[in-house]
Amino acid sequence: METPELMNRRPGRGARARAILRLLRSRAVSLTVAAASVLVLGGLLTATIVWTLYDPKWIAFLGGMLFAALVATASGASRAQWRIARRTLQLERTRERLELESKRARVATDGLRAAEERLCALCDALPLPLLYIDRELRCHYHNPAAELDLARSPQEIDSRPLSEVVGAQAYAEMQPFLAESLLGREAAYDLAWRAGDGAEKSFSVRHVPYPPGQTIASGLYLILLPRAARPPVEAAPAAGEAPAREPEADDPQRKLVEAMRDNQFLLLAQPIRALQPQPGEPRFHEILLRLKEEEDNLLPPGGFFPTAERYGMMEHLDRWVVRHVINACHETAGADGGPAALHGVNLSHAAVHSHAFARFVQKQIVDRAFDGRALCFEIAEPDIERFPADVARLMGMLKPLGVRFTADAFGSIHGAPETLRGLAFDFVKIDGVLIQRVARSGADELRVCGIAEACRKLGTRSIAECVEDEATLARLRAIGVDYVQGFGIGRPAMLQAPRAALAA
Repeated sequence: METPELMNRRPGRGARARAILRLLRSRAVSLTVAAASVLVLGGLLTATIVWTLYDPKWIAFLGGMLFAALVATASGASRAQWRIARRTLQLERTRERLELESKRARVATDGLRAAEERLCALCDALPLPLLYIDRELRCHYHNPAAELDLARSPQEIDSRPLSEVVGAQAYAEMQPFLAESLLGREAAYDLAWRAGDGAEKSFSVRHVPYPPGQTIASGLYLILLPRAARPPVEAAPAAGEAPAREPEADDPQRKLVEAMRDNQFLLLAQPIRALQPQPGEPRFHEILLRLKEEEDNLLPPGGFFPTAERYGMMEHLDRWVVRHVINACHETAGADGGPAALHGVNLSHAAVHSHAFARFVQKQIVDRAFDGRALCFEIAEPDIERFPADVARLMGMLKPLGVRFTADAFGSIHGAPETLRGLAFDFVKIDGVLIQRVARSGADELRVCGIAEACRKLGTRSIAECVEDEATLARLRAIGVDYVQGFGIGRPAMLQAPRAALAA
């Protein structure tokens, strides 16, 4: 079916007939004018011959002029006919191309309409709420699951501002992520809001910019995963309740949930040593998370992280670590009479994104009267570079409580000082790949020197990880790195064995 625009552009049969009639009429007028000109010229020549009394010289001269005029007229008429034929052929070819392009446009339009119908059918069948938001932050599409989970009618969603759909409080938390997504970057975070029926709902939210791969998106897809769909973490069965079913052999998610619930994880501490220790400076170490099964069976460490990442459980693991580090600090407080040790805790990108994680840490510190200066969260350079707004928000919420921050694996991507500007990091941990080659690669030594110098200018202390031999340690001391860590400095030791479940 042709679009109205194409139908308006294509002349109908009546228009083509009128164009042909105009062409024939103009050709007839041209021929008439040419014939009249010849007759007038012939009459004048005849009168001249009579007036010159039939002088042969004049007859020859005037006859030549008449012949030249006839030849010129015939030549002009021939050129005009040739131009008309050429233009007619060009018009015919243009008409054919227009018809071909119109046909292609119809086929493309039909294909696009069919693809949109298939996509809508697929989205409507999804059990997860899905909305499409344009650059003006209005909802232009939603599937039936969105109506159900948001408890709103289609009239309350279609073409309505997102702030009205989710409410002012939830919209305020979403705004930083929306701005990132409209710049072509994906986002993922947790969010809670009050649905249209008054019920409190909690979702894991993901933004998918559209079209993909563009620096300026025309809109974004908002995908909502209800948090109720996830199994509870660290929830022990209440008295009188039936115990949870045994984990299946092929259910890694369930095994990981029960490992957290039953505290089947170990906390190890690897020392971080100052090259120029100061009096009264606290002990410093990085917290490493291990599964007890890995230690018992001598398996490679950290094999559970891909499973946790796949099932969206990294933030739960980070919360487990924070709770148990605080517990270990309370148990060892004042044991050696010195200042409380500083514990470096690695954060996943899920925890960095999550507003709820920062509020969780605030609550743990306040409710348990914990000294926040004993915590130092490590954030990897890729997450700092991709999500600086999330990092700044996390720092703004936790630094007033004394919590410190480390830029981890710095130099793994660019190692540019601009990455750290505007972010109040206390430490920068230089990527271990650079450190392992610093004693035998001039290029890597220069990069480490540059990072250490940038840290001094920013007032940030540098840490070299993966230090394993004296030659590397000597080079780092000469460069002026502040702290060192690695098997050549100290191996990880047990911080806390599994204990009874802690209150959430």
